[in-house]
Amino acid sequence: MTDRFRMLLPLLCLCAWPGIGRAAEYAIDASHASIHFAVYHYDISLVRGRIGKLAGVVQFDPDLKTGAVDLRIDLDALDTGNRTLDQILRSDQYLDTAQFGDARFGSSRFVFAGETLAAIEGTLVLHGIARPVRLAARRFTCKDVRFGLLSRHVCGGEFETTIRRSDFGMTRFLPDVGDDVDLAISVEATKQ
Repeated sequence: MTDRFRMLLPLLCLCAWPGIGRAAEYAIDASHASIHFAVYHYDISLVRGRIGKLAGVVQFDPDLKTGAVDLRIDLDALDTGNRTLDQILRSDQYLDTAQFGDARFGSSRFVFAGETLAAIEGTLVLHGIARPVRLAARRFTCKDVRFGLLSRHVCGGEFETTIRRSDFGMTRFLPDVGDDVDLAISVEATKQ
């Protein structure tokens, strides 16, 4: 399977998934969405950071228990609180944001346990490489929220997963810098 086909696969799934055409569309609220990451340094301390620029859409039908996600993550927006480390992580030693400025997550599979969303399974394209990823739902809720005089239907939650950076071709400084990267995703999206 070519890399180009792998990058298009999540979008093809969105078009082919039964019931998605009836799902409501939600726009991700960039001011209430972020990814936190953590990786071990010399297996001693955790280096933590945040990516605060996410954009995309979610489609969700609670009756059919179906959904889809198309999420773009701006890797240049990463912040560890250490400017030098941020530059190293953006360089070709790791993320190579000059060549791969965005990561993408696409999914057309929402997994339910009874009435509760348990996970979202999809494909993460990072560093030009596509891999399957399962985001475990720690919390997911939808409700009407008032914004002044306006009322909007909003869905959001907390999701987590662990990826291996070596699966995405980033092997620099292994094993001194850990291979496992823990991701915690917070997202809020408003019905359009």
